Amino acid sequence: MFEKIKKLFKKEKVFPCIVWDGKTMSYPNLKQSQIDDIRTKPKYKNWSVTLQK
Repeated sequence: MFEKIKKLFKKEKVFPCIVWDGKTMSYPNLKQSQIDDIRTKPKYKNWSVTLQK
């Protein structure tokens, strides 16, 4: 139970990136799981993500 509570407060690392959806460009800070979703899920077919340095 303690581990489950601990996971709630664990902060995931976010990465600054550029997201292009074919029409607009945005500059969000995304978690790695969100970046992976954009790169692999069919609903984001024409989207691209570039990590900023």
